[in-house]
Amino acid sequence: MTTPAAGYFRPGRSWLHRRNPVTKLLALLWVILAAFLLPSQALIGLIALIALAAASTGLLSAVIRGLRVPALLFASILIVNAFFYPGAHDVLARLGPLAVTREGLGFGLTSAGRLLVAFSASVLFLFTTLADDMLEALILRGVSHRIAFVVLSAVQMVPRLQARAGAILEAQQARGLDAGGSPIRRARALVPLAGPLLLGSLIDVRERTFALEARAFGARPGRTAYRLVPDPAVDRWLRLAILAAVVGLVVVAVARPIR
Repeated sequence: MTTPAAGYFRPGRSWLHRRNPVTKLLALLWVILAAFLLPSQALIGLIALIALAAASTGLLSAVIRGLRVPALLFASILIVNAFFYPGAHDVLARLGPLAVTREGLGFGLTSAGRLLVAFSASVLFLFTTLADDMLEALILRGVSHRIAFVVLSAVQMVPRLQARAGAILEAQQARGLDAGGSPIRRARALVPLAGPLLLGSLIDVRERTFALEARAFGARPGRTAYRLVPDPAVDRWLRLAILAAVVGLVVVAVARPIR
């Protein structure tokens, strides 16, 4: 039997793990739309909702650790807007020739908050959704197998590269490569890693292509799946509710544009 593609998935038996991948994908869509269409005051509620969902699945600490990746982006958005927001005149503090303005700080907090909601919700989705299940669930609902495979490959790309880079680094260190020390020495150590990593990625793409062709990927009709993704009645009702919420969100945003 083929090994499931884990990606970022963290095994668990929580209520969120048991939901159908399409249900969680629609919920993720609603959260992201709400973050960018609703007024900025709603961001606090959305962050609290995501934190509550993560805590109920035992993944709150993992989601928080995942925020270290975009932390520099959030900080840069906040700092650049606080100091250089065009047309701002309400100065809160001065640092030499630069000034922190109320308009810039507010816009920076709002922009960083929206990205924080979108990123943390996406991380929670990846932590609770097995990539193979998402692929089968999308194809089962009529999504093109090519599009579904592109989504699967995007989810798996970074974990695959991390695993391959770790294996190459261990192999090179076994041959005497010194990857520690000063930043300059670490930068030099990247050179013998880049070539094998690029070549290995190209070989991996070729092998996966051959494997898909051997399995008649995308064959119609009569295609069968080796994985059966549960889709209980509660998920079907949840999807209808989420779709209604998405439509309502768009209607509210059009009727009262965000300022």
